[in-house]
Order: sequence, then C-alpha cells, then structure tokens
Amino acid sequence: MSHAITCPQCNAPLTPHRFASSTVCPYCGAAVQLDEDWVSAEKFHDAFQAWNAPTSYQISSWISIGESHWALDRHIAQGDIADVYAGRRARWPTELAIIKLLRDPDDAALLEAEWAALQALQASNAPGADTFRALLPQPILHGNLSYGASKGGRASIFRWAGGFRHTFEAVRDAYPQGIPPRASIWAWRRILEVLSFIHHSGMAHGAILPSHLLIQKNDHGVRLVGYSAAGRLGETLRTVSARFDSFYPQPAPGFLSLTPQLDLAMSARCIAFLLGGDPKTGTLPGAVPAPLAEVVRQVALSDPVAPSNEDAWAIRQRLGRIADEAFGPPRFCPIAMPS
Repeated sequence: MSHAITCPQCNAPLTPHRFASSTVCPYCGAAVQLDEDWVSAEKFHDAFQAWNAPTSYQISSWISIGESHWALDRHIAQGDIADVYAGRRARWPTELAIIKLLRDPDDAALLEAEWAALQALQASNAPGADTFRALLPQPILHGNLSYGASKGGRASIFRWAGGFRHTFEAVRDAYPQGIPPRASIWAWRRILEVLSFIHHSGMAHGAILPSHLLIQKNDHGVRLVGYSAAGRLGETLRTVSARFDSFYPQPAPGFLSLTPQLDLAMSARCIAFLLGGDPKTGTLPGAVPAPLAEVVRQVALSDPVAPSNEDAWAIRQRLGRIADEAFGPPRFCPIAMPS
C-alpha cells in the first residue's frame, strides 16, 4: 500500500528528495518535517496558528495582510501618499521591514504603480541585474489590510535595508553650506549606477528627489526609494511633488515624459542641492571645483526630452575622471551624520 505525501497546510502534493527528512512546500512555503509517525492535519493547523499568532509573543498591536501579521515599531517618514514605518513580522523568528501605509484611498493607483514598477525591475535581466536588483527596495508583501488600526486600507511591505537612515533633505539640514565636494562625487556615482540599470530595463524613476535618496551610515552608499512615479520609458509622468517643484526640469511637470534625461537632470539637481547650491538654476558655491560645477549645471539644466550623447554610466565615468584630476587618488570620505 502506497501513501501520497501532501502538505498539511495547503494539501498540495509534495515530492521530497529520497532520504530527505524535511521539505518545503512549493505552493505555500510551509516547512514540512517528514516522519514515519502520523501527525494529523488538525494538529498541524493548530500548531501553525499558535506560532503565527502575534498574541503568542505578547504583541498587543499589529496589522495584517491575510495571515501575515506585522508590528509597527516607529514612524520614520511621511511621504506624499503614505506613512512609512519601521516594523517587523509579529512572530518569531521575525523579519525587519519597511511598511508603507496608504493615507488616502484616492492615491491607491500610485501605490499600485510603485509595486508594479519594483516587481518589473526585480524581473529585469538588464546588465548587472544580479547586483542592482539587490540595491532596490525588496518587495515582500502588498495588499489590503485585514486587521489593525488601518483595516481596509492598502499597504506595501519591503525588506529592511540596514544603515540607510538619512535622506538628502536631512543631509542638507546638517550641512547648510553644502557637503564636501569630494563626497558629492561618490554620492552621484551611486545614483547614476542604479539609474543606468533602471534605464537599461526600459524604465525611468521619475522622482529623483531629496526625500527619495538615502545615504548609508559610515559608508559610500546611496539608496533610491519612492517608485510611485516610475514606469516604462515614454509614458507620461503620472505625479509630481509640489514641495519639490524646483527639482523638476522644464517643460512644466504636467507635460513631462518618463525619459532617462528626466532622471539624469533631477539627479544633478539633487547633487546641486547637496552641495549647498540652487537646484533650479544649478548655481553652486565657489568651493566646488569648476569641472564638477560645470557637469552638475550641464546635466541639471539639460532638456529632459532631447536625446543626449551621455547616458547615466557615461556621466558616472566622467565624474571619475573629474575626481582624479580635482582630488587625486580615491579616499574614503563618508558623509558624517548625527545618530
């Protein structure tokens, strides 16, 4: 007499390797211990529910998407459409996360667009995909909240990226006269590297703004977030941030298209801002070396729809040459921020 092996969680058929003592269900992800002793599905379900219940861990407040429960630890940002929290799975072992809660149901399409854009980028096979996919926000879960204070709302949950705490806005507040020009080189190069991957994936970000750029503590890293304006090249830019009007190039934002040139111009304006300059005019402090100031102004004031001879990677390479000429051999110079 033979027995079919099925998952006690979802009843899907299991095909474990010969002599394996455990397997993972390919349908629901449950870890199943293979044993000659019988364990009823009812007991398994009861054990799973107890393990998955936040109350089993003395957690008193949480949100849920289906059977996935998350505790909100602290509010870390207020975006244009969502409140952003640091959080974790409400069980043990836990998982740290960034949780975005949509504030206004009328903005649901933007949250959906962000999720779709990040899913498309995670599926990209553009050059360097294995490296650059890991530098993007990592989607975990997206959907309607079935429990919690925001029940009925919409949420997106992403993996926690350790060390990325301070936005370019916070950096400018800490350095009102501008960061050291040498540090701006590596900051812009990190942005351009990710943009090169996004553009080669047939997409544009559309919202390279100080609130969407995070520096890495004690290192030379920059994380680009906020993908609600992202989409396929050639699409119309679906949303703009009135608070950051000076970071959008002309023509008027309502008539802009998603192009690589748009992202590049906005990235240069963010660097001008970081250097203590004016993002709208590209005017920079006199302490910025002339070759660096020239490339910042040139890119910041470029036409966002006109073809360009330089893509993101070419500008990155040009910055490397400028750094060598202006500052000499590479040197570690992170942007120090208060804790």
